[in-house]
Parts: sequence; C-alpha cells; structure tokens
Amino acid sequence: MPYARPGLADLAARIGANYRARFPGADTNLRQSPDRALVAVIAGSTDEDLAYLDWQVRQLFPFSADTEYLERWAAFKNIYRKGAEQGAGTVLLSGTTGLVAPAGTQMQTQDGGVTVTLSADAVAGVDGTVVVAAAAVAGGAFSNIGPGVTLTFIGTPAGYADTGSVQDSFAGGADAETDAELRLRTAQAYAQPSFGGNLNDWQRATLAVQGVTRVFTAPASPTPGAVTIYPLFDNVRTNGIPVGTDAYFRPGTGPSSGIAGNGDQRLVLDAVLATRPVCAHVWVKALSTQSIDLTISDMVDDSPTVRAAIFTEFSRMLFAKASVQAVPNVDAVASGYTIYLEWIAAAVALGAGVKKFNLTLPAANVVVPPGTLAIPGDITYG
Repeated sequence: MPYARPGLADLAARIGANYRARFPGADTNLRQSPDRALVAVIAGSTDEDLAYLDWQVRQLFPFSADTEYLERWAAFKNIYRKGAEQGAGTVLLSGTTGLVAPAGTQMQTQDGGVTVTLSADAVAGVDGTVVVAAAAVAGGAFSNIGPGVTLTFIGTPAGYADTGSVQDSFAGGADAETDAELRLRTAQAYAQPSFGGNLNDWQRATLAVQGVTRVFTAPASPTPGAVTIYPLFDNVRTNGIPVGTDAYFRPGTGPSSGIAGNGDQRLVLDAVLATRPVCAHVWVKALSTQSIDLTISDMVDDSPTVRAAIFTEFSRMLFAKASVQAVPNVDAVASGYTIYLEWIAAAVALGAGVKKFNLTLPAANVVVPPGTLAIPGDITYG
C-alpha cells in the first residue's frame, strides 16, 4: 500500500495533538501562544524532511528522475543527450569582381535572431555575385532559415554590399534532445538490454546519432549476415528522409569489401560501426515514400481550422502505425505494412471540430511495400 504522505496542515495537527497530550495545560490553538509557534516550527521542519525524501525517491528511477540524475542514469548505459545542431545552407553575396569575403565572416538576420558564418572564402565573380556555403553559429531549429531571407554583415568586407540573402535554405538545424526524448531512450536501454547484435542493439546505436528520431531495421537484408538500417530525421529533413546516398560496410579483404556512402546515411553508418556489437555487413538506406491521398465529402462545419486538425491527426496516425511490427522482430516499415481504411477514418474523426464526413478516397486498404514509409498526401474536400 502506498505511503500516505501527510501535508503541512496534517503534520501541524498531529504534532499539536501530541504536544498537548504531553504537556497538560498547553494550548497550541491560541494565535500568539509560544506553544503554537513551536508546533509550527516542528511541523515545517518535518515537512521539509519529507519533501527531501520525496525528491530522493524521484531520483531512484530513470522514468521520474530530474534532469541531472536522468543524465546519470543514461550515462550508465552509455547514452548521452544529443546537443543542438546548426543549420547550414548557402548565401548569395554581391561585391566587386575578384574581391574576397573571407571564411569566418559573420552575418545576421535583420532581427539579430540568427548569426551565420561563411564556411569558405567567397570570391565575387565577373557578374559581381558569389554563392558561398555558410552555417549558423548557434544550434537549434530556429537556425533553419528560408531562401530570400536578408542577412547583414557584421563588419562588411571591402568591396561588398552590406547585405546578402539566403540562396539555398538552411537545413539540419535541430534543438537539443529534450528530457522526454532522453528519458525514452534511457528506458529502452534498460528494458531492452544488449543481446549480441539483436534488433535493439542496432536501433539503440542509430538513435544515438545526432538528428535521428526514429529507426527501422531489417535483419538478414539484403543478404544473410547483413542488417539494413533505415533512419529518419523527423525534425530536420522533409518527411524525415535522410539526405545523401545509401551507405554500406562490408568487412573483409575481398573485392566486394569496403565502405561507401555519404550524407546522412554515412553519418549514421560511421556512428554505428564505432559501437556495433557484432561483425556484420551493414547497410544504411533512405526509405522510399508513398503518399496517401484522401478525398473527403459531405463535411459538416467545414473550415480551414477543421481541415488543419484533420491533417494533423492523419499525420499522427501514419507516424504511429509505421512503428507496428507486422512480422516478429522485423519492423513494419522494413517488411511492408498496411494502412487500413478504419485507421484513416478514425484519424479524420479525431480532428477537432469534425462532426460528419464521407471518406471516398482511398476506396480500399493501402498496402505499403517493404522499405517504404507512408506519408500524408493531398487531401481533397468535395
């Protein structure tokens, strides 16, 4: 039976009753009584002791521990909080032909919210312009700035205009891992211990990579003795799909051995190889995507707000159902899965403000092939 932790008022009442029983004639109820003051002091001190014990109990388990102790629990399993990532893109500058804006030169948005640094020397071309790579100084999702955003030099290089603009969107910026996200990875590590290269080992190693939010795996794929990893970067990539070329590692010295790939896939591969529990052929691939279009008619109380709510619930459903295992020890996304009409209808019905509707498309369950992720498509209202 759980301990019924007394509050301050209960403690004062108990201690007051005990005090009066031990000191006949004492009155702890009088407002100005020294006895009342003494009881209040003892009750307050006892309440502080109990509050400290409450705090200690929370630190005993990773699912309730505060930030500092959560990180300690995670460290026991070699899990560490993923820091913020800086967005990177390109900047269009205008200047005198041949003059240089040196690498390291900083620019900032008009509101001063994002500061970026040129990643290489920028040399103005014959047309007086140059496109140069740049990266945000501080990490976070806010560093993903879109094309056309004006950037102003912090110390304009000689021969250059004071301002430039974003050419290619800054992408890859992500906030630091939250306590909730770290707590989930930690709980998984304790609940699913390492076991010689099982599914949990590969997934845990992949989830530790900066930016990775979900991962799906396929054992014995594409060949026996191999594993294929499908990472998703939901917070920094469109639909979570990694950007780069599929990567692989084949151990040995034969003609087919070696390592290849680049971009996000290579980032994941390198991290996994550093911690892989067994010697295996490892593939890191980007999932294909399959859009699911909807046609909804006879909507009651149709409005932009209701439509936005429907899209949100539809997206949440697809996100959740991708994690359901269709084959034991094989992720649904890796083995192929089905999105049932009932799931889609239920998601639409969950949209805030939805009262009545008729779902006419799709007309049947949607079969998603192996290695493919179902994503929201166009929603048409009739």
